[in-house]
Amino acid sequence: MLETFPTSQISGEEVECCKWHVCEPMPCEVCAFQAEETRISKERRKAFELEKNLGGINLGSRYQGKTFIDFIPSCEDAVKIKARCEKYAATFQDRLNTGDSLMFLGNPGTGKNLLAAAICTGIVSNGFTAVHTTALKLVRKIRSAWGKKDTDEQAMINSFSLPDLLVIDEIGVQFGTAAEMIQLTEVINERYEEQRPTILISNLDIKGVESYLGARILDRFCEGYSAAFEFTWESYRRKK
Repeated sequence: MLETFPTSQISGEEVECCKWHVCEPMPCEVCAFQAEETRISKERRKAFELEKNLGGINLGSRYQGKTFIDFIPSCEDAVKIKARCEKYAATFQDRLNTGDSLMFLGNPGTGKNLLAAAICTGIVSNGFTAVHTTALKLVRKIRSAWGKKDTDEQAMINSFSLPDLLVIDEIGVQFGTAAEMIQLTEVINERYEEQRPTILISNLDIKGVESYLGARILDRFCEGYSAAFEFTWESYRRKK
């Protein structure tokens, strides 16, 4: 007869204990250890599938290792958005529990990808997984599954639900076919249904994103702690 105890001495999670092992406190360390081994095994399988299907974080050399220190706000709005992003990364376990997502919208060169990279760097250093890609690369990855024996289109779409955080850049770039647009929205919707946080990056404003993705998707990025941030200040590149 198994009994569920609220804490484990190892993982701090609920553990079913057989009560055959005589020890205090419960759950016994034998059952707690076995539960932790099972959890680690699941995490390793997830990491393997993530690496096999999507590769690593893929920030590229420009943003690799970037942190919030690298983002220098140029105005009060930039200060506020940076603070929200820092809090988002610091409380990512809570964001993961509820599927809170972000949109970075507006002018090119305003630090949207830099802040997204800083969030990725921060959460990965704390043991979470993150993948950064573009909308075009995403649909090409899905299309690459066509005709393969060991995977299919739906399996590849599902694989984009594996990372704890998915960043999709270049939202609003024109695709070649309507089918590719459907694939992008399927990934976004799949992650929403699975409560997996997503960051969308676009040079469009909020009305442009609504026109491009639809009101339903935009509305989902306004739930709970989710938010759409508009980067309206001047390009950092032009100041150099």
